[in-house]
Amino acid sequence: MPRYTNDREFQLGDYWLSLRSGSSAWHRTWFDAQARQTKRVSLRTADFEQAKQKLTDWFILSHTQQEEKPEDALLAEVFARYFEIYASKLRTADNVRRYLRDWVDFHGEATVKEACTMLRQQAFRTYLTEQRNLAPNTVRQALTIGKAALNWAWKRGEIASVPYIELVKVPRPAPKGRPMEIEEVARLIGSAEYHLQTFIIMMIATTGRTRAVLDLTFDRIDLANDLIQLNPDGREQTQKYRPTVKLPASLKPWIREHRLASPCDAVVQYHGAPVSSIRSGWRTLRAELGMDKEVQPYGIRHTMARWLRKSSVPAWETAAQLGHKMPDVSTTEIYAPFDPSYLFTFLEAVACQLRATSISGFLIENIKNQHNQGSKWWFGGDLNSRPHDYESCALTS
Repeated sequence: MPRYTNDREFQLGDYWLSLRSGSSAWHRTWFDAQARQTKRVSLRTADFEQAKQKLTDWFILSHTQQEEKPEDALLAEVFARYFEIYASKLRTADNVRRYLRDWVDFHGEATVKEACTMLRQQAFRTYLTEQRNLAPNTVRQALTIGKAALNWAWKRGEIASVPYIELVKVPRPAPKGRPMEIEEVARLIGSAEYHLQTFIIMMIATTGRTRAVLDLTFDRIDLANDLIQLNPDGREQTQKYRPTVKLPASLKPWIREHRLASPCDAVVQYHGAPVSSIRSGWRTLRAELGMDKEVQPYGIRHTMARWLRKSSVPAWETAAQLGHKMPDVSTTEIYAPFDPSYLFTFLEAVACQLRATSISGFLIENIKNQHNQGSKWWFGGDLNSRPHDYESCALTS
């Protein structure tokens, strides 16, 4: 841990910061007993705080212990190694750093064992709640990050065992947006600008999350095998799992035309550029239609989840389609993308509520084609056995 002396402004173990004559850069400095001389390595920074951090990082990484007992391992050093080697490369690095800092600020120079006693854990949770004024969800995140750091150190063999970390229970958050009726979805599509129409149609077709649909590119839509890969190659899966799902056949001609006419690879685009957010456009559209504030983009996902269950789709297949990870679907979810006809029935119902537009035209034309070919419903049966007046589906403008 840091050691301060009268003649050295910052020292860790046998290493300290120093300045050389004529140079503004700080150096890592130590005495080489074998050579009987002082040696230095430049840290390439004139900023004292940055130099302290660089020396700390180097010292921790170069002094990693193996199978250290929890009563000997310093919590601050375990966390520093976890961040420098692993967490600093994550997209959430700033949040991880902040939560680890809360741990270190409270526990100081405590060992892993000292910091993880039940009394100490309770005091830490009280500190986060009352002194840091963190909400229950944020407290849980801070505890989860600390637990992950300790597990990481144990898996790497740095500490001999990992103590139990008790997490706080938090209430389940309310769903984002409410499920919508078919008529509401049709009104949204019928009045939206083309990029919002595309977004809504793809939300229905994939039952995906908002971000996954906005990130979708044409190269991940396999028209030959009718598959949509929601997770890009190279992107690590998170708890918000992005599955591969089936492309409803009625959308294939529209997707093909949309791709040919698109100047960029993003499926949802505006004036030739990818759309990073639809919040503003969605609020404007919702206000124009006089819909309540619970009509949100994420509500389409809830709508499709309700439709799947209403259509008697098995729970495991619904979970796989929505990207919900379940213990018993690791193998069976592989086959879920190959039976999507329950989505066709929803698209059919929406199309019959639309006025004549480019999207509704494609939907209705392909519904008619599948109807004439005797396409099967997901739950069995023949479309030819169901009376439909497809000529009157699309309302005239």
